[in-house]
Amino acid sequence: MESDPSYGQKFVSPFRADAVSQLSVSGLKKSRLLVSRLRRETPGHGLVMALQQEGGAVYSVLLQLREQTNRELFVADKCIHRGSYAARTTSIVNHLERPMANLLSPFDNLMFTVPQIALDEIADERGVRRVNQLHCAAGGVFDETVWHLGNALLPALERPDEIGSLYAQQLMLAINTYFAQTFGGLRQSKEKTGTLAPWQFKRATEAMTSLADEDLSLKELASHCGLSVSYFVRAFKSTTGDSPHRWILRHRIELAKSMLGNGDTNLVEVAASCGFADQSHFTRMFRSFAGVTPAAWRRAVKS
Repeated sequence: MESDPSYGQKFVSPFRADAVSQLSVSGLKKSRLLVSRLRRETPGHGLVMALQQEGGAVYSVLLQLREQTNRELFVADKCIHRGSYAARTTSIVNHLERPMANLLSPFDNLMFTVPQIALDEIADERGVRRVNQLHCAAGGVFDETVWHLGNALLPALERPDEIGSLYAQQLMLAINTYFAQTFGGLRQSKEKTGTLAPWQFKRATEAMTSLADEDLSLKELASHCGLSVSYFVRAFKSTTGDSPHRWILRHRIELAKSMLGNGDTNLVEVAASCGFADQSHFTRMFRSFAGVTPAAWRRAVKS
């Protein structure tokens, strides 16, 4: 994951939110993918104008985590929506159209900042026609896929130290691809997905087990295998049954089991040695794979 407060801050500063958390990852080439959670508990915020940026269109895709009861949306100085945005509503504005919102009530939402260059990279990698724009109804739409993908990102925003870069990259790429398909008409790739060749699997897993989380990149892993990112992710899952992120977690849990079963190393040291953020993170992940806590597993093995 990348940390560039200046890039993310300029998109959220006009909202004067009580709480802001952000996640920024690299796109397929030169783009950056950003999601921000914005919360404000008091009413009467007032007018907010979307950031104007050189270098092509930028879209804000907003997912309401709770109902925003009173809001006005203006595009090119014309009011196009007045009223509430229900929880789970997804809405989109194009910054080139000079959108401005009058935020009259408290809000809690996820704002995905989607630059046109990111949409172009997604289309180019798949070998299909580029998306000209993202669009949905002015009052927003209910989209269960956006809701579930957005909620899957909340742990990354709340506990970034526990989320590996591969997970963040894969999820952010998936949701931006979904935006391009659902709200931009991006066509599905006709390329059929196979499995990784043995040499490709070896190169990918060697990198995945030798590098720290902050050094892992889907782009680099795909490059090692001579594949595009989207093809690599699909082929890896076809080969192993797991996403790259899930495969790494499973590998680390197996290493932890070996340490737990063959010695008396304390759980804090096991967690650190196996690449987990802390003992709490280790315990949650271990339970999700093994069904019991590390301590319970050790007692069962040694009894």
